[in-house]
Amino acid sequence: MHESATPNASTPRREFLGQLATVAAAFAATACASGGATMGAVAPAPAVSPPPAADIPKLPPAPPMPALEFDDAWASRITGRYRAVFDSPAIEDGTAVFNAYTYMQGFKDMYKVADPDVNAVIVVRHMAIPMAFDDAIWARYKLGEYTKIKESGSEHWAVRNPFWKAAPGDKEGADFTLDALQKRGVVLLGCALATHGFAGILAKQTKDSANAVFDELRRHLIRGLQLQPSGIFAVMRAQEAGCHYMRST
Repeated sequence: MHESATPNASTPRREFLGQLATVAAAFAATACASGGATMGAVAPAPAVSPPPAADIPKLPPAPPMPALEFDDAWASRITGRYRAVFDSPAIEDGTAVFNAYTYMQGFKDMYKVADPDVNAVIVVRHMAIPMAFDDAIWARYKLGEYTKIKESGSEHWAVRNPFWKAAPGDKEGADFTLDALQKRGVVLLGCALATHGFAGILAKQTKDSANAVFDELRRHLIRGLQLQPSGIFAVMRAQEAGCHYMRST
């Protein structure tokens, strides 16, 4: 997400942080402060702005999702010789995707190793949280306009998640996607706190309940991405599993 594309940031930031404060009690055991860490600093990202309101319809009735349960079994998969975690608190044109791909390719070119020897974890948190959702969410909530991201080679706002999969026929861009990286063994993690906060912002636009929108977002996570108590927890847990830290904004 481009920081310069976020006008009048102070009010949206208060709204977003207020949403996080509301749900933080549910994750009180999680270290969600922005302080430094001995294994690598995890700094806060700038503010978010509300998505465009206008003509987003209310949600159709749907049964509530089961209570969210967290799982860190992914950490047991971090067994390669080379390990890194890419922290993405803002989209920044998909820098985390590019960095993870370049890291894996670099070790492959230098040492002729296979993908299982080069572990990567991508943590999508704070302003980058739209990257965690599939095309249906991007289309419904006009997330291309929200993130100021246009379709490749077009002047139109993206109506799908361009970081998940490449556009049809885009063979060159297919490798630089979350889907392609996940198929190579990359672990994709998302921030539950940011998802809660984002649900609250979207709910204000549609007049739905924040819980209903949160359930909708959970139903439309991109394939293979797992929510964690917070993005900061995910980054720290990856470092405990031996990953070197790289901020990807």
